[in-house]
Amino acid sequence: MMVHRIFVHAFVFLSLQGVFFASAPANDFTSIKNSIVDPQALTFADGPAARFGGTVNGRSHQQQPIVSHRGYQYVAYIDAKRQVCLARRKLPGSDWSVIRFEDHRFESNDSHNTAVIEICEKDGTIHLAFDHHASPLNYRVSKQAVANQPGSFEWDANLFGPIQSALESIAASDKVTYPRFFSSPDGDLMLYYRAVTSGNGDGMIERYDGDAHEWVPGMGKFIARDVGIYERNGQTSLYRCPYMNSLSFSNQRLHATWVWRDRFERTDPRNQHDLCYAYSDDIGKTWHNSNGKLIGVTGTNPIHLDSPGLVVFPIAPESRVANQNTHYAFDDGSVHVVVRQQQAGQFEHRYHHYWRGVNGHWHVEVLPFSGQRPKLVGDKGGVLVLVYTDEVNDGYQLFLARGIPNASHSKWQWERLAVPDQTTFGEPLVDIARWESERILSVYVQAAPTKIIRTTETGPIDGVPSPLHVIDFHLKPIIRTKTPESSL
Repeated sequence: MMVHRIFVHAFVFLSLQGVFFASAPANDFTSIKNSIVDPQALTFADGPAARFGGTVNGRSHQQQPIVSHRGYQYVAYIDAKRQVCLARRKLPGSDWSVIRFEDHRFESNDSHNTAVIEICEKDGTIHLAFDHHASPLNYRVSKQAVANQPGSFEWDANLFGPIQSALESIAASDKVTYPRFFSSPDGDLMLYYRAVTSGNGDGMIERYDGDAHEWVPGMGKFIARDVGIYERNGQTSLYRCPYMNSLSFSNQRLHATWVWRDRFERTDPRNQHDLCYAYSDDIGKTWHNSNGKLIGVTGTNPIHLDSPGLVVFPIAPESRVANQNTHYAFDDGSVHVVVRQQQAGQFEHRYHHYWRGVNGHWHVEVLPFSGQRPKLVGDKGGVLVLVYTDEVNDGYQLFLARGIPNASHSKWQWERLAVPDQTTFGEPLVDIARWESERILSVYVQAAPTKIIRTTETGPIDGVPSPLHVIDFHLKPIIRTKTPESSL
């Protein structure tokens, strides 16, 4: 077993000169609609009962609670009665209809335990996973064609089967956390989750075949928790887990980016380090590093700490890099990652923009702003749009910022877009499917409650319910000519 020793991480400091906020043209960006999915979404009372945040509706690791398909938009969330809910509306602006599942009650005050959704293009099934933190799988799926023929079905709980703790014949871990659904370009469906626990967890990936209407055997572990030894400041870690920024397809390529969290005496965000990247050109079966070298086979020879070329940018634990940030991949093979971490030599956090050029070289720029963990999408010509929240007057507000690249794509000029005031409670999430098909940015965000209830009790104590919103924005494309990356 190779010993992975980190001696000194040389941090790249880039001048912020030329990277700044500007005003966006008024006719270039439009706020279309702010709809309330549910005025009574769950929040947690502040105190020892709440774990890791005040809400389960809007956490950066949710991929994804909002998705559009064939003219309808779907939203998964937890309501104030602690029921798992699935809402839908006919686009662009019909009222929301809500299914409230009564066969499962959300018992914890743990913001890990979110609800996520995805749709299989081939057979029109709607897939839900919910309420996990190192616990058995909670999964259910709709009847076939429900999403492909939405006007043909009465929208109620009878469309869905019972809760399952396995993916049909495929046994899931008994300790599931962070399930993420995402669509594959062939019309099938993928699921990622972390098995075991924090700082000691495997990355698992499974595939649903829409032609056969079943989960496919032969997938499983693609990132290993227990191969390699990490040493830092005289401490030794034998175990770790990947904290995913995202898994997403562009064309036929599946991109994965993450940071490691190692376990010394215990799991701790201060043990997080290194930006990792791998891609798969066969729908998650085999994995390559950024230089094209095979470094993993799902199920039999997973990626691990010592996989060659896996780390594309060293990030020292002292940088306090956040987990579960964001990435966006373009069809030309370029990948953009935005993470929240401390700037080199400074205490304050800044967003760091890492990107892989079309020739595979990686770069970084430090952005002149920061906030909570963000989400990122891209538009024609390499334009980037960052969706995030930041603290304003002892509360949090929703912000959008757009990055416009120079001709060589070596720097982005960032401008904050004029977003109507929207208080937030949690982190905003984006309907990627609608963005890709319509260039409409639908942002899922829960409003801050009108007051904070504080308690010393430790049971499942509710806070003040607050509205769950979907806010729609339209951005006209800005097309920039791209020059060859001979030096990038």
